[in-house]
Amino acid sequence: MQIRLIRSATLTVQVSGIRLLIDPWLARKGEGRSYSGRGPSPLVDLPVPADELLHGIDAVLVSHLHSDHFDEVAQNLLPKTMPILCHARDRDAITALGFRDIRAIGEGIEVGAVSIRTTEGRHGPSEVLDDMGEVSGFLISAPAEPMLYWAGDTILCAEVEAVLAAEKPDLVVVHGCGALWNGRGPLVMDGEMVLETVKIAGGSTIIVTHLDAVDHATVSRGDIRALAAAGAVGADRLVIPDDGEILTY
Repeated sequence: MQIRLIRSATLTVQVSGIRLLIDPWLARKGEGRSYSGRGPSPLVDLPVPADELLHGIDAVLVSHLHSDHFDEVAQNLLPKTMPILCHARDRDAITALGFRDIRAIGEGIEVGAVSIRTTEGRHGPSEVLDDMGEVSGFLISAPAEPMLYWAGDTILCAEVEAVLAAEKPDLVVVHGCGALWNGRGPLVMDGEMVLETVKIAGGSTIIVTHLDAVDHATVSRGDIRALAAAGAVGADRLVIPDDGEILTY
């Protein structure tokens, strides 16, 4: 399995001959929206041109419809025949965008030899959930490949802990920027939640993304690296990739 962090939550995953694109946010630097009023996101450019990124993609996974996970640029650049894999609750909205091959993942869907299931999470504490709405993550597996749990836009919560306990994934991708909404949150994991995930996830490798790209973040790559360097349990299983970096497992 090969995982490439593109930027923020956007990844490509190459597994068993299938190339997946997760949560494409393809706006150029400063050409998206501001989430805190401090300035327009994304804060950094894509590490590769968008058209190069889309080359060879077999399917796109969309966890939810927030603009930093499936933006207008991606909606316009992706071919309308591209398979879009999503939670059933988002199918009608994606259909309305003109895409013609939309597949609700639910309890399981196959793309070649790759199996994909959705998981649940919480996009922040209870006081922000009405604004944030529902989100999902993905479990991605294939014969003779590590199991990947892409947790998505969620804090550390009972739903995430249940997946970790039941599935014991080899690789876990978490979002660690500690973003706030109108001063409330975090909407995704902060540094302490990331380190707690490392502790409870047993032998899993924890890959931290969704960093250094949105204006409502409170945690940076440097912050998490500093926490890990301070002697965090399991820090040797913590990976904090840079934009464009390729990880091979």
